[in-house]
Formats: sequence, structure tokens, C-alpha cells
Amino acid sequence: MKKCYLLGHLQEFVPFLQREDPVSLVYRKLSALADAEVRERRDLIVKTDLTRVLVESTVRRTLKEMEGSPKRAVRNLVDLGLQFSSGRFQTRLLATAQRMLGNSKSAYYDLVRHVATHVDHEIITGFGVNLGYNSCTKGARLIRETEAQRGFNIPWALHLFINEEKLHAEPEFYPALLQESKSLGIYTYLLFAQGDPEDLFPLLEQEPDCAFVLFVQGEQVTDSFLEKLRHANHVMVSVKAGGKMLQACRRLQAQGRLYAVHDRYTEDNKGRVLSGQWLASVLPAQPVFAFLQRDLSCGPETRQEVYRYVTQVRDGQQYPLVCMEVEEDSLLIDQVISEGECLVGFGGDGSLRTHEGFRKEEKFNIFHHFLEEVLGIASPKTAPRLVRS
Repeated sequence: MKKCYLLGHLQEFVPFLQREDPVSLVYRKLSALADAEVRERRDLIVKTDLTRVLVESTVRRTLKEMEGSPKRAVRNLVDLGLQFSSGRFQTRLLATAQRMLGNSKSAYYDLVRHVATHVDHEIITGFGVNLGYNSCTKGARLIRETEAQRGFNIPWALHLFINEEKLHAEPEFYPALLQESKSLGIYTYLLFAQGDPEDLFPLLEQEPDCAFVLFVQGEQVTDSFLEKLRHANHVMVSVKAGGKMLQACRRLQAQGRLYAVHDRYTEDNKGRVLSGQWLASVLPAQPVFAFLQRDLSCGPETRQEVYRYVTQVRDGQQYPLVCMEVEEDSLLIDQVISEGECLVGFGGDGSLRTHEGFRKEEKFNIFHHFLEEVLGIASPKTAPRLVRS
């Protein structure tokens, strides 16, 4: 009896595309069902994870308690998490949270109160448990095991610029890529739509156990977009700063959504970031996260300057949001989850992007090779590096 390449269980199998890895008839049958039935079956798979059920129950109870006493509830949750946490990432994250929450005047208490009051608790639970448990606990464990077995680094999250033409011309491509990614332990995805983001919802609905961050423009948050988003509790939307950001964020808040804002920094506009002007400009939108993304034109000095600023903002606890530099913080999380440094994304043309830049060679192109083949060539295991402080 062989192991299903996609679902991980022992079952009868059929070949997966043109590779030797077996995919079970169960998965083939699931794929042939109507969309509603597929979602129902996959939701059932998610719900049968007993640990997840317990985590969800704890989160829901804590969210209810936060409505009355957010400070006590969040401190109790962090203390409980530290008591039972066994993973490196969770232990480090919770220890940092415990230290920060020792400051009774921390703006993060205001953030917690805002989230507990204005964000739908089922959305917090769906996205949060997928991120914290499926990705950073269960997925992280699988990443470490797979890295040890196969000898290459695996990112904890995958950054994807979705090619709209390929999405429609080869509708099986992106679902297969996500399935392969999950088989390696990746459950978090940062998606950048190069066309209409509404076209991505059928793909997102197929993976209810993943955490998706969907990057969009303010004008793309339409009535139709919000209606599709209503059924996707595992998706957090990030709105581009400027333009119609404020209107879009207000609409997301009215629907009880978890949302972020993002912007790209360059050599020319870094002064606006470092001076605090950019952060001040996004505060009225009341996002939970503020993401900064490095333009490829930025040199290492600018990258380091901006990241120092981001960490100072977080440690200062003066703003009711979580500020992150997407690339640097992704690397930090990856280093805590497993030894080595691995940030992986793919452009709209399928080419590989790492923290060191684009790799345009055909052997690194996800449109021509499976993910594990690209990782095996691009990110082989080397001696462990020191984890960033």
C-alpha cells in the first residue's frame, strides 16, 4: 500500500500528472465532485483534527472574554500558550508577547480590544488557527521532517504573483501547486493578483485549512468582491496604501473582516517611512497589520534601515497595529521554524524570487518544474545559521 502524495494517507492510488508520486483515488474522487461537495468534504477533514478543535474552542472562549476584560483575557491566553507550547516558534512568539504585555500602557491592548469588538470571531478563528496551528505548528513540524529527509530548505510561506492567463487557461495548475506545497508543510500564502482578485476565490475555497493574505488595490474592494469574501474566513485582505485605501478599509471593517494595509518602499521614498509619515498616513484605516515591501531597487543598507525602524515601532508599542517588513520578517519566522534561511516566491512569469532577487533560469521556473525540484536546486541544506535576534 502506498502513501497518497497529496492527502498523505494510505489508499489506492493513481499517478499524479506525469510524476511517479501516487495520488489516492480518494483525492481523484474529491476533485470530481461538485464544488459545494468538495468544500463540505474538506471542511470535514479540517474538523476531524482533534487538536485543532481544542485550539478553536480556546480561541472562541478567549475572544468572548476579551469583550469584557481584554487585558486579563489576552494575558491568560499567552500564559496558557506558554505552558503547553512545545514548538520553537510558538514559544519564542509567546515569550515576546508576554514581555510586551507586561506594559500596561501598551497600544497592543487597544489593538486586541478593537479586534475583539469589530472583527467577526469566526474570521479570527478561521484565519488565526490556520496560521497559528496548521501553518506554524503542524506545518512547521512537517517542514522540519521533510527538510531532514530531502536535504533542501522549505519556506514557511509561499509568495505567489498569480498569472491570470494561466489561471484560466490551465485551471488545474494553481490547485496542484498548493497541494504540493501543503505536502511539504506550507499552509500560508501571500497572493498578489495580477488581474481581477475575484477570480482567485474558487482557488481559495478549495483550501479551507490554509491561511491566505490577498493583496489588492483599494478600488478592487467592490460589492461583488465583498460578497465573495463573505464565505472565506481563512482569507485576510491587504489593501494598497493611498488611493481608495480608506474607503476600502471602512467597507472591510463594516463586514467584520480582518484586514491589513501595505506599501512598497524604494530608495526615493524611504525617508517618508523612516520619519513615521507613512505609518501616520495609514493609521486612520485601523488595520491590524501594516506591511512594508522592499522594491528590488533597494540596496542592503536601505533594507536594514527600514527593518530597524519596523522593529523599533513594534518594540515601542505606541501604535495599535503590527508593523512588518514582509521579506525580513518572513525570513525571521522561517529561521525560527527550521534551521536555514528560505524565502520563496514566484513571479507572474513563473520565475523564482528569493530575498536575493529573481532567478530567471528555466530550471527555477514553477511553470516548468515541480516546487520540490526548484527548492532542491535553489535552496539545498547548508550549515545552520544563527537565528536573528
